[in-house]
Amino acid sequence: MRDRNVISWSIISLVGFLVINFLMNQPFVKIGSVANDFGRTSLLALVLYAVPIVLAILNWKPSFYLLGLVIVLYSLGLLGMVFVMWGTSHAGLTVRLVMSALSIGMLVANAYWLVLALRLRKAERDARDRRRFGE
Repeated sequence: MRDRNVISWSIISLVGFLVINFLMNQPFVKIGSVANDFGRTSLLALVLYAVPIVLAILNWKPSFYLLGLVIVLYSLGLLGMVFVMWGTSHAGLTVRLVMSALSIGMLVANAYWLVLALRLRKAERDARDRRRFGE
């Protein structure tokens, strides 16, 4: 059951990133001369998230470490989006606040994923130790 929670929050992280990435490529964000590469970045995100998620579904436990690396990488991207909104964007205050709130909300969701993954790791380690030491 705990594996499902971690996998579910991984999918939430992916969908959240894709939504924010889509919104960042819209004209109302007014970033300037940033290339519209939504298709490439979305495809890369789908692949980078999908591979460890599929491996986790297939019960390959080290996949959560790989997934953690992907989530940290995309969390840095979300943090970068906040800085872009306040440093580069010429959009109105409301657009900046909404985009920043969405990015920060996804950072919180990614932090929750980390908590779930660490709890899963601890539970698996404790179960392995009980089997190993016969307690």
